[in-house]
Amino acid sequence: MPTVIEFEENLSSLVEKPFDPKTFYSDFLQAVGAPPALLQQMESQGTLFGDAPLLWRKKLHFLLAPKGGVQRCVSYLELHPDTKKHKPGILLSTDGEDVIARDLITDEMMTCEYGRLSANFAFFLPLADIPRSTLPENSRIDVRATGRVAKFYDEIVRDNPEWRKEDKRHALNHFITQIIFCLFAEDTGIFPTEGMFTQTITTYCENDSKAASEVIKNLFTAMATPEAERKALPSYAAKFPHVNGGLFKGSQEVPNFTKGSVRYLLDAGALKWQYINPDIFGSMIQGIVNEKLRADLGMHYTSVPNILKVLEPLFLESLREQVSDAWGEAKELHKVLARLTKIRVFDPACGSGNFLVIAYRELREIEISVISRLHELESYRAPASSHVKLENFFGLEYIDFAAETARLALWIAEYQMTTRYAAEFGQRPPALPLKDAGIIVHGNALRINWDRVCPHPKDESIETYIAGNPPYLGRQKQTAEQKEDKKLVFNKRVKNYKSLDYVCCWLLKGADYIKKSSGRCLVSLVTTNSICQGQHVSILWPAIFKEGSEIDYAYLPFKWSNNATDNAGVTVIIVCIGKKSESEKTLFTENERIICENINPYLLPKENIIVEPRSNAAGSISGLPRMSFGNMPLCGSGLLMTREERDNLLSVCPEASPLIRPIVGSDEIIKNLERFCLWIDTKELEELAYSLPSVVERIEKVRGERLDSDDDVTKEYASTPHRFREMYSSRDTTIVVPSASSEHRHYLPVDIKPSEFIVSNLAFAIYDGPLWCLSLIASRLHLLWISTVCGQLESRIRYSNTLGWNTFPIRKLTEDEIKVLTKASEAIVVARNFYFEKSIAQVYEPIGMAEKYPVLHKAHLENDEIVERIYRQEAFKNDVERLDYLFSMYAQMRKAQK
Repeated sequence: MPTVIEFEENLSSLVEKPFDPKTFYSDFLQAVGAPPALLQQMESQGTLFGDAPLLWRKKLHFLLAPKGGVQRCVSYLELHPDTKKHKPGILLSTDGEDVIARDLITDEMMTCEYGRLSANFAFFLPLADIPRSTLPENSRIDVRATGRVAKFYDEIVRDNPEWRKEDKRHALNHFITQIIFCLFAEDTGIFPTEGMFTQTITTYCENDSKAASEVIKNLFTAMATPEAERKALPSYAAKFPHVNGGLFKGSQEVPNFTKGSVRYLLDAGALKWQYINPDIFGSMIQGIVNEKLRADLGMHYTSVPNILKVLEPLFLESLREQVSDAWGEAKELHKVLARLTKIRVFDPACGSGNFLVIAYRELREIEISVISRLHELESYRAPASSHVKLENFFGLEYIDFAAETARLALWIAEYQMTTRYAAEFGQRPPALPLKDAGIIVHGNALRINWDRVCPHPKDESIETYIAGNPPYLGRQKQTAEQKEDKKLVFNKRVKNYKSLDYVCCWLLKGADYIKKSSGRCLVSLVTTNSICQGQHVSILWPAIFKEGSEIDYAYLPFKWSNNATDNAGVTVIIVCIGKKSESEKTLFTENERIICENINPYLLPKENIIVEPRSNAAGSISGLPRMSFGNMPLCGSGLLMTREERDNLLSVCPEASPLIRPIVGSDEIIKNLERFCLWIDTKELEELAYSLPSVVERIEKVRGERLDSDDDVTKEYASTPHRFREMYSSRDTTIVVPSASSEHRHYLPVDIKPSEFIVSNLAFAIYDGPLWCLSLIASRLHLLWISTVCGQLESRIRYSNTLGWNTFPIRKLTEDEIKVLTKASEAIVVARNFYFEKSIAQVYEPIGMAEKYPVLHKAHLENDEIVERIYRQEAFKNDVERLDYLFSMYAQMRKAQK
């Protein structure tokens, strides 16, 4: 299937050709990405020639119309039996002059002239399995512009292979930024004549592509030089104004051109660049030089509403309230304008500048509303220049081209907002020469002192707001350079920092910046939710609190989408830290806000309680039975077997039967899978195993794997290759808890197995544990505790005996309570047996569990009620209240044990 950009380009190419009813069916289907097999089938059936309706099942019902008959054909298709039978998503008809389409799913209609078909390409995106909702209504020009500049970029790189090298990368990126600025400037009045850049290229280069490099170099030189300082320039270049702003300063490097690259440049210039959206276009343009991103262009956009979740509570909401309170008093409104001059925004991972652009735009909108109101109150005359200055916007960015794009996006945003300002008040400063587009620094934010980029102000009335979306990378995905970054930030300050996510560096650097700031300063970051879960909490947050910071506001987990492939649709939180104060704190969910005195690192409205792991030697804080880590094979593939491998072994060596046991880990418990292992103690090794060649072969395989390991401890275990690293088993039964499970289930998977089952290192075990423990583990309360304090592995819930089970707070149980919990456990086991042919994964599927498996669902509801009544008689209202109770109880128990 085509990407959005390819989709639009395909339709553009289609309508540029003369309309041919004999080939239009085939041409249109190819343009929208119909499978080749479908086209071959239709061609063999003779349905591609426009004489009768064409049906693409569940996608499209299409009929070419006689001149003036498009509406009649759409009505005909609506009543056609194939429409009712095969339910196509879209009906379409055209006569080569007009086009009418109807979406039968949303009941939307689209009508346009045939030549405007590509301008309405978004209507047909569902044909390529691209949801139309992924494309914001006002972003179609951005998609087309990005696609055309991408083709131009590819042609330049193809014709100038030396520009692919690292030492030329900055020059290439800067050149593309200059070109984009020229295309925008000629359509928006920045240049004195509309279309003058494209027209110059057309006149001097369309028929002489080799001249393009010299022509463009002359144009750039003119734009870099004030008129009074210019020397000999060709007349076509002398007409161009001085641009400045850092965009054209220095020597001008321009690649060689060919006929193709000139053509692609002119194609890009043919678009209406005045409609570019800098908040969207800034992200998309990065994909031009990044093939990984380009494959997804148009599929994922930085969500403006999501960015506003950061900026609104950070400073916009406060400004809006100030405006509202001052609406009738001119004096107070002037204070708002004065405040606007003192607001600074800094993004230390700014990418293409989306946060900065949106912050700038929103501040300008507030300014316009205030000036409009002042005009009503006292006939206030708007000043020519804005109170919101670009020099108050700061960015740090690791990727060179992204930093270039951020500057360009801010220039575009300023020009567009100034144009809007002029339309409102008739005042505008000259567009040229450009001012510096904020302070955008290309560099590693973790190795640069942020004060060098955004200096701490001497004036305490200046407000500094740090906001952004730094990269999230777990330990396993970090490069050697990124691990060194972490060392520079955390070493000698934080123990066990190596396990932290990369994004944690920005939080600690932010706390350092806040500590040294004399004025109002807050740091609000979009981050993976792992930083407020599991061991991240006990490792990271004490260091942040030590610097005098606290959580000012936070958003509980939600889905965040942007144009970066790795970030699309990830679950994130927003955490804002600031200096410790007595002010109210705010917790946001998708539907409500919770006002509280404090937000702790688990994003709960409670004091800063931090749950720390408790070893099995220390025991459970509640006196619960010991839960152990499972048995690790440790480079022991020879010890593990599928059913087929077990059967093959027994077929040649039936005497090995006593040495083989079933083994279970997470997948075996959840998906009801079978796996087996060799379980050999020293006595069995001497009496039986060494007499069985097939078993010896497997043992020697383990010895070899352990000796080949880079780990010295693993090599030591090569002396006992018949054994797992641990050798734990039960006499009677074992309660087994998978180490990872889906976050979508309403209950943690837990099972009970007879003594012959071995538990692998992918699960936890309570050996010969009392059955009532199953009731606790399977309860809603325990799931909440585990998902909060243990965290997640990717999106799955991660279980831990030391961090989850040993810290789980519950008072000492009475004999009667133990009996009731035991019965509840038995009811759950019996209910599962009622659906014995189904796996845990199937019966605990959250959607439809109550309807499909009512006996099990009822058993769990009753278990939850029993467990929660042990804590208190009054029912909990919600999960926030449940967690609040558990954390209070945990804090009391820890205090009592100190």
